[in-house]
Amino acid sequence: MAVRQNCWEFNKCGREVGGKRSGETGVCPSAVAASCSGLYHGKNGGRMCWAIAGTFAAGKIRGSFAREFSCLNCDFLKSVCKEEDICNFKQLTPYRIYNDSSRMFGRRRFMRLDAYLDMTINPGKHVSSYGIIGVSINFCREGFSFISENFEPTPPGPIEFRMQLPRTDKCTRASGDVAWKTKVRDRCFAGVKITYLDDQDKREILDYSYDRWIEGVRFH
Repeated sequence: MAVRQNCWEFNKCGREVGGKRSGETGVCPSAVAASCSGLYHGKNGGRMCWAIAGTFAAGKIRGSFAREFSCLNCDFLKSVCKEEDICNFKQLTPYRIYNDSSRMFGRRRFMRLDAYLDMTINPGKHVSSYGIIGVSINFCREGFSFISENFEPTPPGPIEFRMQLPRTDKCTRASGDVAWKTKVRDRCFAGVKITYLDDQDKREILDYSYDRWIEGVRFH
């Protein structure tokens, strides 16, 4: 498989390994993301920089050009889309990470990634059991959405969750406020703003979800 032009070659930022600016500003994470090598015919993360160091990264923006403008306006991303025959940005990276209608291109802090975790739910502080069964749909650092048997939250205060951690049989406890909720027949689809979740467990869920997304991107 032939390697095509990488972001540091296209934009001449000098932040590749051994580049003229690598000592001054550091090597760009895209240049050393070996686990992404081969994606879209690039070296390391050189043709997926928007998701590793750019405005669509799950965390702080570290790319030099991405600090100045959205990656959606970058000529290199447009070039990759053309060369890889990508007609719709939804094919390239999760569409949910920017809000097209409000034009908030990629400046939201966190990606919302698919994460299917079994869970039981306690709908309020006056209920003693986790009697409602559900499954999470997607997850980010600030919250998650889920589908479950329909229920009505018992005010006041957050509802509690017991969810199974990925790659293990262990469970973790979380709590959060219901931000929105839609009833669908005898079930509901809801979004939660997290008020408590152990930091290590949250990292495990996010790492697992991101790894699954990376594997999905490899099919392109």
